[in-house]
Amino acid sequence: MNRRLGQGLFILSLLFLAFGLFGIGWAAWPAPLDGVTMTIPAGILPGAPPGKTYASHADYVLEVGWPRRMRLKESGNIKLFFSEVEAAPQDELDRPVQLVIGEANLAGLPIEPTGQIQTNLGAGQDLELWWAVPGIDTGDFSGEVILSFGFFEEESPGMITVPVAVVDYDINVFSLFGMERNLVLWLGFVSLVIWGVLFVIGRAVQH
Repeated sequence: MNRRLGQGLFILSLLFLAFGLFGIGWAAWPAPLDGVTMTIPAGILPGAPPGKTYASHADYVLEVGWPRRMRLKESGNIKLFFSEVEAAPQDELDRPVQLVIGEANLAGLPIEPTGQIQTNLGAGQDLELWWAVPGIDTGDFSGEVILSFGFFEEESPGMITVPVAVVDYDINVFSLFGMERNLVLWLGFVSLVIWGVLFVIGRAVQH
């Protein structure tokens, strides 16, 4: 009788062990990332208004990265990195600054910070921007990162914005049977504790 009870407790403990390891692995496994890299050549911008000579002052590289998948209630980041392809020569260090404007949008989920972020980029300088995305709901969400250059003219009362690059992205927020990441992680640790208790009791009953 004791032997059969001990075997039953041992089998039950294995079930808790399996769920515990699965839950911790599901909650701790790194989220997959996605990204895009593109080059913005020096010269007149394709999106400049007709007759205008709004230009990129150098050859730039734009890198945008984002989490392809996120767990429910997990936080992710959208990253933009903007730099020159090659270091500026000494004789170009005094060239005009490039007014760079970054903006990220995401339909269905909040994103921080909101709105446009403006930076004056001098020769040889890099730009790195981050947007925080909280996974407060499950589903597929689409957004875009927009990089623009800004220009001022004496006859124009405000800044003229010329889009340079638009990067579309998708983020999938998922859950485990409707449970958020921290809850799954907690249940995984509890399951391991229960596994240890049942294993010890089962061994004691068998002996």
